[in-house]
Amino acid sequence: MGNFFTSTQILNNEILDSNKFINEFCEKMAEEGYVTCNNDESELSYILRFANNCKWITITSEAYEQGNEKSQKDTGRIAKMLKTSCVNTTVIDSDCAIMDLYDKNGKKADTIIMGRADDYFGDDIPSPSEKKWKPFLCSGSTWEQFEKVRKEEYVFVEEGLARLAPLIGIDACNITFSAEDAKEDDGAAFFLDFKKTAVITMSQNGNVVEKSPKKLTLKTAFKQIFGEALEPYGFKAIKGKYPYIVRVVNNEILHIVTYREISPEWPADKAFEVLGGVATIYRERISLDKSSKQNRSWLKNLNRFYDSLTSHPDVEILEKLYKFCYSSSNQESMITALTESVENFKKYALYVLEKINNIDSCMEFFNEFMMPFNYLKCTKICSYYSDEDEAFLYILSAQENNKHYDFLDNYFNDPELHKFIESEIETRKNKNIEILKGLKLIN
Repeated sequence: MGNFFTSTQILNNEILDSNKFINEFCEKMAEEGYVTCNNDESELSYILRFANNCKWITITSEAYEQGNEKSQKDTGRIAKMLKTSCVNTTVIDSDCAIMDLYDKNGKKADTIIMGRADDYFGDDIPSPSEKKWKPFLCSGSTWEQFEKVRKEEYVFVEEGLARLAPLIGIDACNITFSAEDAKEDDGAAFFLDFKKTAVITMSQNGNVVEKSPKKLTLKTAFKQIFGEALEPYGFKAIKGKYPYIVRVVNNEILHIVTYREISPEWPADKAFEVLGGVATIYRERISLDKSSKQNRSWLKNLNRFYDSLTSHPDVEILEKLYKFCYSSSNQESMITALTESVENFKKYALYVLEKINNIDSCMEFFNEFMMPFNYLKCTKICSYYSDEDEAFLYILSAQENNKHYDFLDNYFNDPELHKFIESEIETRKNKNIEILKGLKLIN
């Protein structure tokens, strides 16, 4: 399966540096009624990424993962707001890419389609307008080069985008940048959160007559409702950009719950899925500074927990637990959806998590839920694992219970590898304990 993502490139006409551009962006947002705020209050969140010596700036949002309509609307609004050109780029399953050009009036001016697009758009695929795109060509680049790259076939269309982008001055890496790639320690990326400005009406004597109520965001409501409901069970909402609620068991095992916004079912216009998971301090890194989408390989949908409890799951219950829908114009419907979802979490997921309290129960859970750690069965122990891989639990379990020898021949028979792994386990443990202390999950 390929990648799906969307982002926008903003033409930085005045070649402003990152600080000046962000200041201007925030000033323009303020003119439209939005002011910067902390993440818990956020109604609009953006990630801006800059590149050296590049006249285009990438902007994306986690909200874009629900579909491209919001992204396209934002692209037109931003182009008009900044009085510049913008390019909205969408990649579909790494097969094809659509680049929509918006003018300074916020109107769509033209479209480029590249890759294996006939499966999605049929045979009637329009060619881009040379008149519209040629003004963006860099010195030394020609329209013929541009069209040659666009028309070529690629195994992954991202390769074509990376070759096309420099011809019009866009950074080859940023053209494929998405919210999923964003990291807080990325010096080129900036995270911006906005909320609507409060509307205050003053009477003639200066008294406040009316003040618009503060809008309750999904993130804030989730932390409040899930946090209060799960606090008696030892869970705690962590402070940070992402809404994770965590319980630490024996200072080595984490039980985690969060959510991810997904496409709703009509007539609702908003929806989220509840995600739960288990992590240990023996993985490469406790990655609660990543979004739920980035951690999707080890966070599982609530209906998966229900499915694990029975050999004959009820289809209606599975569908009900998959997503929770609500109306953005009705705050009560959001609260109702969260209240219903936390009760179901307690009924199904918490029931499963309560049993995960040692290394062996962790391993049983990971096997049942097909976590990344399971892939070790097909490989040799090696010196590199991704953040979420729990492969070293095999070592710890083998030391305690003499199991899994068939997976660990190298470990037991290679003194150098044995020494390395023992050291690596201790390093991971110490590093992750410091992360948990920083999150105030342990003392």
